[in-house]
Amino acid sequence: MTDLAVRAAAQGPDPSVAALLATWLPTRRWYPGRGEVRAEAWLAVTFDPGDDGETTAGPDGATLDATPADVVLLLTRLEGTALPGGAVTVQVPLVICDPAARGPGYIDTVTTSSGDVAVHDGGAHPVCWLTLARAMGIGGDPVTLTERGRVLAGEQSNTSVILPGVPSAGGAGGMLKILRTVADGPHPDVVVPQALTADGWDGVPRFLGALEVDAGDAGRVLPVHLAIMSELVPHAADGFELACDVASRGESFADHAAALGRRVAELHGRMARVLPPGPPLDARRFVAGLRGRAARAVEDAPSLADHTTEIAALLDALEDRLTALPEPVPTQRIHGDLHLAQTLFGDGTWKILDFEGEPQRPVAERTRPDLPLRDVAGMLRSFDYAAAVGAAPDPATWQDEATRAFLAGCRTAAVPPSGTGLDDDTAALVLRALVLDKALYEVVYETHHRPQWLPIPLGAVDRVFTWRR
Repeated sequence: MTDLAVRAAAQGPDPSVAALLATWLPTRRWYPGRGEVRAEAWLAVTFDPGDDGETTAGPDGATLDATPADVVLLLTRLEGTALPGGAVTVQVPLVICDPAARGPGYIDTVTTSSGDVAVHDGGAHPVCWLTLARAMGIGGDPVTLTERGRVLAGEQSNTSVILPGVPSAGGAGGMLKILRTVADGPHPDVVVPQALTADGWDGVPRFLGALEVDAGDAGRVLPVHLAIMSELVPHAADGFELACDVASRGESFADHAAALGRRVAELHGRMARVLPPGPPLDARRFVAGLRGRAARAVEDAPSLADHTTEIAALLDALEDRLTALPEPVPTQRIHGDLHLAQTLFGDGTWKILDFEGEPQRPVAERTRPDLPLRDVAGMLRSFDYAAAVGAAPDPATWQDEATRAFLAGCRTAAVPPSGTGLDDDTAALVLRALVLDKALYEVVYETHHRPQWLPIPLGAVDRVFTWRR
């Protein structure tokens, strides 16, 4: 295993590298800072691969000698009023080497106190991939491990690298996820897949390892996860792209949706078994959260003004129903951000992934126990978007079939989508409220970012008030 050290950023890269990053970082799609943001390097994670180094393979198959290259994971704190909570920590993996050894992910050449060096984005460089794999304890021939590696296009909050040569039980290779936004404490995309894999469930990509460092000081331990390796899912299609494709051909998604419903119900059953339970639902606090988000949505999106009375009536009915229940309603860990794009379909089966939630929100908030129905609502809203984006000839019928099949799949898996403690009528009312909650969020988002898509969630808001089980 590769040795690593965590140092103060002042002991990391030369200041000339920091100056280069100041102009490069804001151009990255995963960079969360917009507007006035102050960036300050915090910690530098460095590696000692040994005296001999290793040879890796570039994306084009050419070998790259790792010996003269330094890999540095630079943790940088961003502060600004536009950032969630006013501050975010980002990870910037770097490969620094002689300019003559310029490789993938090259940013620029800078002059340091010891001479000129070429600076690379480590997320695109095989030397960084190999270093991270070794730091996780993953063995294997270095050239085999990195050859045919490629970065997935269109990444937003993280960088994902397909590494077909990573050893895995199924022989499919590995998927390396380099976390760009990092947070204190155990990462949910480590904790959940690791627990589910250990439990023998095949509904998530098999967990292979993670890189964790101690970012604490003054005797305080502060675990931080920086990268994750999971088994590659072969022949897999993105769930949202698959649904859009099926919709575009005017074909029913019902069979796929039913199988996905069974998978999601299995997920909730397994999570309830292997992860700590949550406290009983605080009904008044739960509904107060829905009320607060709804009020903010109506304020931000003028198109919602006509629904104020209906929203209040639905949430009043929900609070009355929940507070009248004779038994406490348990909560549990859920996915928290479930939609079709968080799934893969390959070799006839569904896999569920990406348990981190919105990476810029605090971990405690993202992992707070909740009702499994929130995940169900997220998936129902995803069917609506797939019908619209895929241009289904009859989007209402397509979505309705998918919704009914998905809910039926949840029931046949013997794990009710409502979780334990809710009768059918109450579960239906909770689901309506959570679908509304998600649709209101979407209305605000589309209003500000994609107004041409605004009719999709507005139609969902209308349907909530004519919902029939």
